[in-house]
Amino acid sequence: MDSKKILILSHKPPYPKVDGGSIAISQMIEALLKIGHRVSLLYMETDKHPSLKEQFPKQLSHQSIFMDTRIGFLGACKNLFSRKSYILSRFHHKNFDKALKSTLKKESFDVVLFESLFTSSYLPTISKNSHAKLIYRSHNIEHQIWENQSRLSSNPFVKLYLELQVKRLKRQEINFWKSVKNIASISITDSQKITALSKANVNTVHLHAQEKDLKLVDQSSKIDFFHLGAMDWKPNVQGIKWLVDEVWPMLKNNKAEIHLAGRKMPKELLERAEAGLFIQGEIENASQFTSQHKVLLVPLFIGSGMRVKIIEAMAQGKCIICTKLAAQGIPFTHEENILIAETKTEFVDAINYCLQYPKKVEEIGKNARIFAADIFSQERVINQLNSLL
Repeated sequence: MDSKKILILSHKPPYPKVDGGSIAISQMIEALLKIGHRVSLLYMETDKHPSLKEQFPKQLSHQSIFMDTRIGFLGACKNLFSRKSYILSRFHHKNFDKALKSTLKKESFDVVLFESLFTSSYLPTISKNSHAKLIYRSHNIEHQIWENQSRLSSNPFVKLYLELQVKRLKRQEINFWKSVKNIASISITDSQKITALSKANVNTVHLHAQEKDLKLVDQSSKIDFFHLGAMDWKPNVQGIKWLVDEVWPMLKNNKAEIHLAGRKMPKELLERAEAGLFIQGEIENASQFTSQHKVLLVPLFIGSGMRVKIIEAMAQGKCIICTKLAAQGIPFTHEENILIAETKTEFVDAINYCLQYPKKVEEIGKNARIFAADIFSQERVINQLNSLL
């Protein structure tokens, strides 16, 4: 394939790779550079997501615009008089728009790639200033995530506000699908849903297993359980609170050990640490933490797209206990390369099963690594990407 000039718009820095979003963006950049394309990146930087510029690939041209995307009471109230979703409008800023116009005037691009729905508001600027092929990289179906959050809200005023925002978000998301001709969805499940509601050319472009994970050496000495994830993401918080409140009390007397870690760990969870339940904040070395523990727990009940942590853990040879939603988009086989549990009783049963049959844990982990190396190889992802470009 001939080398193309590609401009990527991103709502967060791809480096450091601190969460699923940044990993997804960095993987796209690295794959495009590997197959010889010339890539420029215009991205948003915030207090929540600062960049680490020394980690950026040398051949990547990049520019950051600082933005304040925090949810504020005044902004939320003002948004009531708008038809746009506050969830999305926080990511539209005149400085970013100005930098985008300047970039498009200086250079001509073959492709402009929107990373996530949070960059969708810049479509009019690109349409006016460029004739590039437009591709939307869908990380997930955003309105589904917020629909679930609104259902779970116990505050009637918050629930009502979220329901309004979800209606607006859904309308804007579907309209964006209809406005771009090419969509790269991370999971097959999401691709099918988008195809049903738009006439776009929808391709599934998976995340890929990283070499460092495939080569990770297991340093665990016993069957124990762990979770590592960003705890400033509400679905993670909700799932871990459920694990601690509902599942852990049923495990206290069977010698199970659970290790929970992640940046922005809520204080109320940190205070719950007790014998057998180890809770800490941000980890300096995620790979080392993962290698020291045996079975990954992913009690996820809200989400869309594909979970990076599942692919990473499979590549690392870990046995995983998770919900069907957490494994969405992954063609897994229950009890062969993963363990699926939906209820607290099923989670407890799966944990006890792992404690009782350590050889089965090893077998599932080995199968998971073989599966990840094949299904989520970078070569497969590059082939998927080439078919879209």
